[in-house]
Amino acid sequence: MSEWLKEQFYASRALQYPYRSWMDIQSRVAEFRSRPFAAASRLLQIWRQMGTDDFGSERAARLMKVVREHCYDRDKLLPAAENGLRLDFIHSRQAKEIRKVFAAFSLEDRARLRFPNDEDPERQGDLIVLKSFDAKSGERGVLLIKYSEAILAMAAVYDLGALASRYLLVLEPSQWGYQDARFLNYLGCDLEVLVGSPRRPDFEFIESLRTNLVPIDVGSGDWGDPALFLPRATGKPASCDVVMVAAWDPLKRHEVFFAAAARLKRQHEQRLRFALIGYDLGWTRAQIEQLLRQYSLEDQCEIFENIPHAQVARIVADSKVSLLLSQREGSNKSIYESMFCGTPVIVYRRQCGINLAHINPRTGLLAEDDELADAIRHVLTNPQEFDPRGWAMANVGYPNSSRKINAALSNMSHARARPWTRDIVAKKNGPNLRYAEAGRYQEFAPEYERLSEFLLPVD
Repeated sequence: MSEWLKEQFYASRALQYPYRSWMDIQSRVAEFRSRPFAAASRLLQIWRQMGTDDFGSERAARLMKVVREHCYDRDKLLPAAENGLRLDFIHSRQAKEIRKVFAAFSLEDRARLRFPNDEDPERQGDLIVLKSFDAKSGERGVLLIKYSEAILAMAAVYDLGALASRYLLVLEPSQWGYQDARFLNYLGCDLEVLVGSPRRPDFEFIESLRTNLVPIDVGSGDWGDPALFLPRATGKPASCDVVMVAAWDPLKRHEVFFAAAARLKRQHEQRLRFALIGYDLGWTRAQIEQLLRQYSLEDQCEIFENIPHAQVARIVADSKVSLLLSQREGSNKSIYESMFCGTPVIVYRRQCGINLAHINPRTGLLAEDDELADAIRHVLTNPQEFDPRGWAMANVGYPNSSRKINAALSNMSHARARPWTRDIVAKKNGPNLRYAEAGRYQEFAPEYERLSEFLLPVD
């Protein structure tokens, strides 16, 4: 429901202006109460939700005043240990609740920010060590934190000031819109932080801050495994025309596709064979089935619910085109998995969250809602135009992303005249955070144990 309300908010000026006024008041109250993190958070929420123009120069000046008062000494960024915004945050009720949650887990799980919901030792939670710290030479290690929720939890659970002399950090957000106070917790002249920023406006926002946060155009979708998502055998006909990998949720906009499929049947006598792969989220399967009946498409569709990752790969490879129709989604992996399967993609033209430059003449098409039927028809009729796997193998996937991240970290170290003699190990999203090489986690077991020394005490 909260996500649905957000969508209504984005479409309604009548809702936006009262929201802006209310958040404005809350930010001023937080400033009055000497809660700078809360004040900055409220201002950034206005910026994210309403855009730069409606945010205005006066609020931007107020925000920067809060940041400079608590993170700078004159024009010099303070060390991470003295970041006043982070110090305020770690004493907040929210941070205390986060620490309380992780305190219930074993040290092994707490160190990895891992919820103990299975027995898979390969799954590394939301924090993974990509390189160990070398105490003899002082060469820094590398920690990667995956998901926006974990980026907030990391600042609540760990002493970032103490970690600054030992590790470089890589943040892999799962959101769009980086006007968010959780990133301000990572400000510090001695803390080197690489921020995955696949969406161009987010990249530019992090860059515009001119702090120790360095954007890189690598996102969570870029870490797929090309060895798992393989094309169907040459000469084998596809069993599906269209596949849509999306949770049962109105925000995924299945109905936009159903309307296009019904139009193709009505106007062109083209009956699409399609597969839906998903799980309960905002809706249940029953609501998807109801929509299928409403559009008289139930005999053209096969539904797959809560299936293993490997089965997803087989179905996507056995399809001619894959769809992403959500308007806002910060961490979509299905389009890249489709590309590795050799399946062209069609993405909503104004999708907010992914790198739209990756939807190009080799990989697929961008389409407005009223263009979707024609776009599907074009891809099905002209499959020879596309080479999604060829493009993906050259540009995305965990081998390429590991090289890009490693090069950026190496450059950051050399810029500060710090040693960089060992590269990071590869990780992948499969779908959870894990090492690309099975069993590699055992090599880093001592490093995770040392990390537990930097956990903040539970209040």
